[in-house]
Formats: sequence, structure tokens, C-alpha cells
Amino acid sequence: MKIRKIKLAVVGIGVMGIKHIDAINKTSNAKLTAVVDFKKNSIINKINSNFYFSIKDMFKSETIDGVIIATPNSSHFKDGLEVIRHKCPVLIEKPITIRSMDTDKLINEAKKKKVQILVGHHRRHNPVMLKAKELIDNNLLGKVRTVNINCQMFKPNNYFKEAHWKKNDGAGPIFVNLIHDLDLMNFLFGKIIKVFSMSQNSLRGFANEDVSGAVLEFKNGIIATFLTSDSVASPWSWELTARENDIYPSTEESSYLIGGTKASMSLPNLKLWQHSKNGHWFTPISSTKYPYKFSDPLVNQIEHFCKVIEKKEKPIITASIANETIKVIEAIKLSSKSKKLVELKN
Repeated sequence: MKIRKIKLAVVGIGVMGIKHIDAINKTSNAKLTAVVDFKKNSIINKINSNFYFSIKDMFKSETIDGVIIATPNSSHFKDGLEVIRHKCPVLIEKPITIRSMDTDKLINEAKKKKVQILVGHHRRHNPVMLKAKELIDNNLLGKVRTVNINCQMFKPNNYFKEAHWKKNDGAGPIFVNLIHDLDLMNFLFGKIIKVFSMSQNSLRGFANEDVSGAVLEFKNGIIATFLTSDSVASPWSWELTARENDIYPSTEESSYLIGGTKASMSLPNLKLWQHSKNGHWFTPISSTKYPYKFSDPLVNQIEHFCKVIEKKEKPIITASIANETIKVIEAIKLSSKSKKLVELKN
């Protein structure tokens, strides 16, 4: 008996759009039915799928089970809204929007149309994060007190030449890169309630920041710090430490350091550091590396999307969950501008 595959469409055939297409092609229960972009180029000509210049035109001609939005950040809201109005489940690449009030509008429209929204924070689908959460929830670290987040890399000039939108506000390292790290902190530790941040304008003269740092307070009392930049030569970023994508040269460094009363954890190398006796700093401290079985988080995400479409699973990353991170980013930007501590509303 032939099993019907889930018909998926990808809107926006840039770097992430192509990654989603590759992930679809690696799944057994989905197929790429259509792609949408504002222009047709040589890359799109090589994709084995029907092409359309707009979401509206696609829905006129195709029966689609689910749509993936991978357009520039500032377009996510309008593109997501268009899909929702066609009553089709949608996976919106992060950030879901660049304003929390726009996300609220998407949520309200989705409720009216009874449509599921998923958000492309694919790192939650990485087995290393699931294992890390298991260890934390099982109290191997004791009470977590501190977190240090590093999200530092050097993006070459041609990265910005490929797409002009990457130079605009809403496309700096906070929205493009750090947003993943903030989402994982929400996943591991819950709600962030206070932010004090400082940022600097892009050295390249773009309309966004190229360096930012902050102190974050979680509802459960954890204090976290982060440093992010896309203009420094650094081994300390998820891309260079997680081995998710082989286009990035891997380092042996960590991007997250999590401090607990019993032990501390470094990620994504999944090492637990403990003193040999009673946590005393005079006694030797050594690490244990925990094993896990890797699988591609982007493929895992597509498989999850298909199960949500089939009503076999509920969304792991809802619009409401994703909007918590957008609100933290807004607080970071407001604090940087005002030079004041910002408290987030419950």
C-alpha cells in the first residue's frame, strides 16, 4: 500500500530555504510540492518543484498540507499571515516576527482560522539539548545558579552582499544568531524577567548592532550573561561547537557554561564537571562526557511538522513560546538604548 506523502511548500529560497528543502528531501513522509520566491534564478531552476512568484498564486494552483516560511526576517509577519488566511499549517523560520505585537496578531488570526503555527528554532530538536535537559531535570547539576552564553563569530563581507536585508535593523546578530541561544535558555530554564544590556553599532556602517552583551535574570533566580558579535574572530559559537552543519569548521570549545551547586555543564560538548569530594574547591575537579545519538535537527523538525499536520503531535515550538524570546530581544534593545534595567511583563 502506497503511503501518501505530506505536501510541503517553501517560501523564500535563500540559505535557510535551501536548507529546509534539503531536510524535506531527507524525510520519508514528506515531499516538496512548491517553492515561492519573488524572482526565479539558476538555483530555483535546479529544484524539482513547481515555482510561483507569490503565496497567493501558489494556493490558486496547489493543494498544500504545510508551508515553511524562510523569507527575510521583516517579511515573516506578512508571509505568515497570508498562509494562515489560507487555513494552512505553517512553520515560520525564526524569528517568528521582529515585533512581539505582530506575533500576537499572527496568534489571534491562527486561532480564528484554527491553524497551527510552528517556529523554526531547530536546536530544540537537537538530541544533545534533549539530553542536557534530561540531566538538568534529573538534578545532576543540583540547583542551577549561573549561565554564560557565548555567540561570537566573524561573518565575511560577502555574507552581507548576498542579501541586502542582512544589513537592516532586525537582522543583526541578536535577531539572526543569539535568538537561538535565548530560545534554548527558555527551553532549559524558563522565563527571563529582567534584562540589562549594552550594544554597539555595526563597525561596517550597517543599520544594526554588531556587538551586544547583557545580564539576564530568570524567574527561578538564575543569573545569565551573554556576549554576541558577528565581527570578531572567535571559536565560541554554537555553529562552531555543535557540529550541526559541516560547512562550519568544528572547534573543541563550548558556547554555554552552566553552573550548578552539585556540578557544572558545558555545551554542546555535554561535559559535566564535578569535584571529587563534597564540592570542595580544594579537591580535584574532573569532567564526564555524556553520550548521545546525533540526528539532524532540521530533519527532525520537518518530521515533527508532518506529525503536527497529521494531528499526531502537538507543536513543540508554538508562536507563544517563540514570542517569549522576541520579548526578551525587545527588552535587550530597549535596555541598550535607555541604559536602564528592563523588567519584562508577566
